[in-house]
Amino acid sequence: MVVKAHILRDVRLEGWREHIVGRWSYRELAADPKWFHGWISFDAVTFHPGDRMVYCGLNSLDGDLLYRFDPGKERFECLETRQWTDAYDVKIHRTLLHNPRDGCLYFGTSLLHDLDHQQQAAGGKLVRFDPASGRYDFLGTPAHRLYLQSIAADWERQLLYSFTYPAEAVYKTDLQSGRSALVAWLGNALMMAQPHNAVVDRHGWLWGTWAETRAWDEITGPHPIRLFKYHPEKDQLVGFGHGLPRWEDRRQLLGEPGAGAGLSGALAGTRHRTDYGFCDSMAYDGGRYIYAGTVAGVLSRIDIETGNVEKLANAVTTGRFPAMTIREGVLYGAGGMNGQTQLIRWKLASDRLERFSDLEDRSINQRPARIHELTVDDEGRVYLGENDNHERSSYLWSVGFDD
Repeated sequence: MVVKAHILRDVRLEGWREHIVGRWSYRELAADPKWFHGWISFDAVTFHPGDRMVYCGLNSLDGDLLYRFDPGKERFECLETRQWTDAYDVKIHRTLLHNPRDGCLYFGTSLLHDLDHQQQAAGGKLVRFDPASGRYDFLGTPAHRLYLQSIAADWERQLLYSFTYPAEAVYKTDLQSGRSALVAWLGNALMMAQPHNAVVDRHGWLWGTWAETRAWDEITGPHPIRLFKYHPEKDQLVGFGHGLPRWEDRRQLLGEPGAGAGLSGALAGTRHRTDYGFCDSMAYDGGRYIYAGTVAGVLSRIDIETGNVEKLANAVTTGRFPAMTIREGVLYGAGGMNGQTQLIRWKLASDRLERFSDLEDRSINQRPARIHELTVDDEGRVYLGENDNHERSSYLWSVGFDD
């Protein structure tokens, strides 16, 4: 396995633990030149089969949000989003979607600002980018003052679904008319519920997660985060009474991938210290199953015909599992925190899940702090988007396998 860092910006950042975390406001962060320009994350990465380039959606306070990476030349190209971003469009979070029908990329913009900016901040933009011409088309703002954490696409029905933040809802946008409408509210006052990224199955159902309201009780129920599916033709929303498996659930279909099966303490200092089965990633195989990764690192699959969920394995041991894709019958996933990142690979027809934990570019003695998304090119090379490094600018990483 060959791990390599690809560096867009290389700004060294200081003072996170000493002065910033738990202290600074967004205004202070944005006013610091190093953090304003240098604190970038690769929040979305997508391989485009047409030009064989990797497109990178950034978190960048300066509004410079989209780059094209040429794997052959190992060179980044700025795609000039600052011609249309405003002060509140600071990230392309999830997901940067390739439409096979027109070859364009679709994405939404998200936020970092606080409530005191909301009267000036109009809301997240839906945008189409044509890689061939370099043209951007603004498709609308689905929800006034709300920003877009992720999108899912139904290309057959020409619909985009947008998951909003900080108020959690899902909206649908008709690409022909440009009209947007509320599908459902997803969250409650206690916890985030949205699935980080959602998927649409072959029947046209959107799958995601929602949170129980429980306004009549003081504690959570046994399944506080649950699955839902939605179909646009009858405006039909189905809420299931169950969610995704937990780390402690013993019944699973695959064996543990390698030694060190215990979950690390990386999540203990976060809002995810209790495992509620939060959905961190989803990938659809095009047939019977949606695969899901949880914040606690559990891999499971959802049967789209029945809604039943089966636990596959405790896959990522170092906290978070936000990156997943399927290519040519192989599932790739990644996650981890605090510089302890992991990549998994599983041939769906087999019973063996592989875990790779030594993600380091030894030529520069650097590791990704965290992994947020991944993509795989047509040669099987994996590209990992690093995010939330508080000591330097995050990098794009590539992993090549020997087999």
